[in-house]
Amino acid sequence: MTARDIAARLRMRHVRCFLTTARTGSMTAAAEEMHSSQPAVSRSLAELEALVGAPLFLRGGRELTLTEVGTRLHRHLDPAMAQIAEGLRPIKQGARVSVGMLPNVARTIGVEAAATFKTARPDVPLSLHWATVPELIERLNRGDIDMLLGRLLSLNHMEGVSFEHLFTEAIVFAVRADHPLAARAEVVTLGEVAEGLIVLPLPGTIIRRELDKFATARGINAFPNVIETVSFEFTRALLRRSEAVAAVPLGAIRQEVAAGEFVVLDTTGEELVSSVGISYRTGRGLSPAAEAFAAEVRLAAKVYA
Repeated sequence: MTARDIAARLRMRHVRCFLTTARTGSMTAAAEEMHSSQPAVSRSLAELEALVGAPLFLRGGRELTLTEVGTRLHRHLDPAMAQIAEGLRPIKQGARVSVGMLPNVARTIGVEAAATFKTARPDVPLSLHWATVPELIERLNRGDIDMLLGRLLSLNHMEGVSFEHLFTEAIVFAVRADHPLAARAEVVTLGEVAEGLIVLPLPGTIIRRELDKFATARGINAFPNVIETVSFEFTRALLRRSEAVAAVPLGAIRQEVAAGEFVVLDTTGEELVSSVGISYRTGRGLSPAAEAFAAEVRLAAKVYA
């Protein structure tokens, strides 16, 4: 059977069952998400495998993983479905802009772009989404959000995603202004930082991976006294009332540093500097309203470039 013959016999339920099962790793989970039954999902996948002429999933244990053929099919169907969803979205809900936002830009280009955009486009709803990077990438791939603002994603999240660089930003080690380390004229080593309480991002986050690489290169595999959080609001509040050192993107404390409330220690390394910008789904154009928001983001970013 040729590819054209397969395409002619393919039904939307085949595609939805395949993509949902690939994402959830389970026919049961796929059935629940699709408000269907497990036998119905299994039947649709069996029909699709018969059309393709090869198994699409490896069935081992409770989790299903894609075969080589399944991976190739997913690479084509996933962006195709995202484009269909993107095309239908304006028809279903009118002009709307949906943006995934990482915490490091929430107080800088995110809020500045949102304010100027809504001044110019008061009639266009703007939705801001806060979630983990995998969740935001999933929403980006599905077409639920138009773009993602924040630091450059790790390579395992970049498949099918294009990145527009806007400026570079460092992860810094910060303390309150009257902290004992703040008065030091010489460089504060990472070993000295590790002697006290340090606030770190949660494991698995982009900035934590950058910090772990930085620490390992300096002979520190683990910090003995840590608080792990992704809440910069908590981190700022803790710095004000303790002698903790916080490892955070500069954008999270830029206002406090400018006001003299916090001090950035001279503890730096090239591993801590990364690009900040806009991530898009490759090959999917932005709506006019989303492009207008992206233009406001670019203007706001010029201050930090």
